[in-house]
Order: sequence, then C-alpha cells, then structure tokens
Amino acid sequence: MNALGAFFSRNAWRVFHRNLLAWQKYAWSSVAINIVEPFAYFLALGFGLGAYFSLTGYGSLVQFMAPGFLGLTALNTATFDAAWGAYERRVFNGVYESMVTAPVDPLEIAAGEYLWQAFRSTLYGCLFLAVIAGFGLVHSWWALLCPLVLALSGIVFAIPALLVSFVVKTQEHLFYYFSFVVTPMVMIGGVFFPLDKFPKWALVIAWLTPLYHAVKVFRALVLGTVTAQTALEALWILVAIAVFAFVPVRSIRAKLAN
Repeated sequence: MNALGAFFSRNAWRVFHRNLLAWQKYAWSSVAINIVEPFAYFLALGFGLGAYFSLTGYGSLVQFMAPGFLGLTALNTATFDAAWGAYERRVFNGVYESMVTAPVDPLEIAAGEYLWQAFRSTLYGCLFLAVIAGFGLVHSWWALLCPLVLALSGIVFAIPALLVSFVVKTQEHLFYYFSFVVTPMVMIGGVFFPLDKFPKWALVIAWLTPLYHAVKVFRALVLGTVTAQTALEALWILVAIAVFAFVPVRSIRAKLAN
C-alpha cells in the first residue's frame, strides 16, 4: 500500500473515527483553546497595535494579519494534537498498540492521523474565517477554497509533528520541537508582518517552511489576489505531502514493533 492509497483505506478512516469519538468528550474545551487564544492575539495585535500604524502597500495591519492567522490556526491545531495528542495515544493510553493488534498497518495509522488533523484544521480554521468575515476582512469569493487549503495545511503540519511524537523519549522533549522549529517558523511565516525587508538567506529558510506557503495562499484567497504564483504555493504544499507523508511510518512501525 502506498501513502496516497492509505488515505482511502477503511482502517485509516476507522482511526479517524476513533479520534472523533474521543474528541467529542472534550469538544467544547478544544474549540475554546484553539479559537479563543488566537482570536485574542488577533484582536490585540491587529486592532490594538495596528491602530498606531499601517503597512505601506499592504493596508492596515489587521487586514494583513487576518489571512495569516488562518495559516497559524491550522499550524497550531494540527501540530499540538499530532505531537502531544499522538504521544499520549502512544505512551499513556496504548491506543496505537491496540490498533496494530486489530490489525491496522502503521501506514494506515499515519493516514488516519493525517485525516484527523485535516478535519481539525478545517473546523477551527473555518470558525476563524467566519470571524474575520464578520469584521469585513474577506474580500473575495476565492475564500470559499480556504477549507480545502486548511485541510491540506493540517496534513502538512501534522507530518513532522507525528514523526517527533514517535521519536522523542519523554513528553518534555516535545518542547524542543515547539521551541526550535514551530516558534521560529511562525516568526518567519509572514503571519504578522511582510517579509520583503528580510535578507535573502532568511527568505530561503522561510521558503522551506510550509507555513510560508500556506499563508501566501490564504492571503491571496481572502484578498482576491489569486495568480499563477498562488497555484505554485499550493503545489508546494501538495508536493510536500506526497514526498514526506510516508516519513513517520518507519518510526511508527519501529516503536509499535517493540
């Protein structure tokens, strides 16, 4: 079975359904955590700090940040659960051990987790999209494609997080991933400010991160500035998924074999 085919396997969707049933027990608190916090930052930075200056060529700060926060919401939603949640399912709850005895192939486990993170990113991202639409910050019908991009973003952010959750020896080691990878990616992802003043070497690093491309796609869809370059940014995300989706499977197989 290849990585793409695993997304359509029955067992992958069973993994997804298991996570959905477990999530329903704490759904409201999950929604609050994933929406209220980014919304608070959005209000404070966009309307608070943004009231004191505007971005030349980009309009108001809040308008610039609004689509960027769609990418940030997808990042936070998928990364935290694919890292912390998957670690708990592996170490504390024995969920994955039960799955492989069913049997469910590790590739199907990974695919099920990707589907789950795509769902979460789409759900929370659409809620935030509704919020910014309510503020009059959505200017194009192209924004109707945002749910699709949210789903793809959830998968591409989940891939490295899932890998890390199966590699680390203790839960505390997950902090290294968030401190040394996730946080810098947010800072250079184009969420809070334009990157046109960045040195070339920093732009190269930014280009290598999925958040950079996701934010560019969201900004084009929300503002209605879709071009051929937007399609290339979306293609980068698709290629990254196709190339790296299989990477965590080897670690999953090794850990569960033990």
